[in-house]
Amino acid sequence: MIKLIKPSITFKSVEDELKEIFLSGQFTQGKNVEIFKESLKNYINVKYIGLTTSATTALSLSLRVMGVGPGDKVAVSDYSWPASSNVIEEIGATPIFIDIDPLTFNMCPNDLDNKIDSGCSAVIFVDTFGNPSGIDKISKICKKYKIPLLEDAACALGSKINNIKVGAYSDITCFSFHPRKVLNTGEGGAIATNNSDYSDIFEVKLSAGASG
Repeated sequence: MIKLIKPSITFKSVEDELKEIFLSGQFTQGKNVEIFKESLKNYINVKYIGLTTSATTALSLSLRVMGVGPGDKVAVSDYSWPASSNVIEEIGATPIFIDIDPLTFNMCPNDLDNKIDSGCSAVIFVDTFGNPSGIDKISKICKKYKIPLLEDAACALGSKINNIKVGAYSDITCFSFHPRKVLNTGEGGAIATNNSDYSDIFEVKLSAGASG
């Protein structure tokens, strides 16, 4: 078998920490989760971080926070993992698929500008293979039409665009900590934003069940 990826973990370096977590009985909350959240916030350089069970959960929650619902349209890259569009249909909205730039495999700004209309409530930009190229142009289009930009950065933790780390560029950014991602926590995801209005709703919804 040729594995897609093998997580790099040195067991001896985390043995004591794992034992402490298991003995505490807190597998999804506790001090280590708070330490992780604070470290992530400082690394990305954002004001607010919310932890979720997966990047899919993070995307779904983010659309709801943005006010997207049944009858709305959401523009999304037509080249991505199915979750990027599934979360749109899950809440009753309609995905508007945008062609990709063949040089970056990311959303094509010209196609977005041609397809976007007044019924579009959000744009989901996917950092394909962890590459955020083109999001600066997409951001300008979103600002022109006053539409929030949601970034699917499942594979892009640590990437930069215009010397700004992914997570601090879009209105909301979602990360994944699945075993094949850059940073692995077994499972899990995160939401990053600098918008205090979004963060207030995150705290309510996350505490109601979408714990990290």
